[in-house]
Amino acid sequence: MPSNQLSRRKFLQLAGGGAASVVLLAACQAPAAAPAAPAAGGGEAAAPSQTEVTLTFGHHWEAAFRPRQEEFDKKYAEAHPGVKFEYTYNTWAEHNQIVPTWAAAGTLPDIIYVHGRYAFPWNHEGIVVSTQDFIDSDPEFDVKGIWEEALRLYRYNGKQHGIPYDHGPIILGYNKDLFDAAGLEYPNENWTWDDFLEAAKALTVGENQWGYGGYYNTILDLGNETGISFVGPWGGEVYNEEETKLLIDSDASRSAMQWWADLIHVHKVAPLPAQAQAIPAGPWVAGMTGMFALASWGTPTLIEQANFAWDVAPWPKGTAGRKAGSFGSGFGITRDSKHPEAAWQYMREYLSKEGMEFMWGASGRGSPARQAAYESWLNSPGAPANARYYMDALENYAVTGHPYHTLASGEILDICNRNTQLVQSGDMTVDECIANILAEGTPVLEEAAKRLQGG
Repeated sequence: MPSNQLSRRKFLQLAGGGAASVVLLAACQAPAAAPAAPAAGGGEAAAPSQTEVTLTFGHHWEAAFRPRQEEFDKKYAEAHPGVKFEYTYNTWAEHNQIVPTWAAAGTLPDIIYVHGRYAFPWNHEGIVVSTQDFIDSDPEFDVKGIWEEALRLYRYNGKQHGIPYDHGPIILGYNKDLFDAAGLEYPNENWTWDDFLEAAKALTVGENQWGYGGYYNTILDLGNETGISFVGPWGGEVYNEEETKLLIDSDASRSAMQWWADLIHVHKVAPLPAQAQAIPAGPWVAGMTGMFALASWGTPTLIEQANFAWDVAPWPKGTAGRKAGSFGSGFGITRDSKHPEAAWQYMREYLSKEGMEFMWGASGRGSPARQAAYESWLNSPGAPANARYYMDALENYAVTGHPYHTLASGEILDICNRNTQLVQSGDMTVDECIANILAEGTPVLEEAAKRLQGG
């Protein structure tokens, strides 16, 4: 993501603090409020372990969420005598940097957090191993109950490696107080991007209130969940399906990118990057923008920090219909695991319907990757009144955003972000941006494809 963008990554980085290790023994007493030990897919829990095993984890939870993790694990340990837990906590960014270091040293934990962006390279490098045999021999683990758009992030050479725990689309968030003050009707299911622009103009007042605040303060972005959201409604694409070629020079993609740039420089309904950076947490959280792009994992930020009434609506329709990107996170068993069977036994319960409900749904942390667990998030404290629009997006128009099965994902995203930031600041035209991305990015994608083919 752009260095000056208060992205999901940055929020987690700020919230997480430094690295920490914690050991949790099976003898710990679980709080009374802990859930019954969940069984994968609603079936009976497997027989408790009789052998003493210590499972090690690489997590990125910030301090405030760690008690939730430990509460789950205490209850799991009660149901599985002999199981102990040892955690290493890092910030989101630190985790993604240290995992390859662990791999090089042969010291990977049994189970690690895997963001969708890193799943493919870590699978390719053998850091995360296939769980397909476990899945095939464990009929009670209802893998088909997980959104297909989430599973595909963690599939490699036709086999499931990591298992997703959350997956969310981008839809439209809006500040109800600003809409009320302007006398405007709230966004609805019939909205087009023309309706959006008309409202954005009406919501822009003076020099410190804008109609649109972007996605974590970024107005034009070609990232995983944002790329297809920003060009898809116009019929554009960012990559071909194989992720070997950029498609941003099509008429549809070019028109879409220009439309977003014009929000800043022509219509002036969105802040310049420097203006957004000058506001702690960003103008969307500060209540200074009428609308903003909001992924499901961004809702906890507003629940905790917003001092205004807000809600969500479907991503508006474009000339090519309604289309948005989605993305997510998961967990995987590593090649250095000393206890892969015990690790799977844990994963099957942790990522079951009941496990997802407790960990991420009912806690309000984020939208679970299982459809059957989704109600727990929709009904969680503070969830927006129309949160069901997230499920509608997953079921009807959200797709997993490229790139996610190339070894060049990190490099190509950096190239795109660097150039689109210059468009937003007014230092580059859309045409120049597209030309630069093609010139820099094409050889990167081609080289990555050769590496996959052994060339």
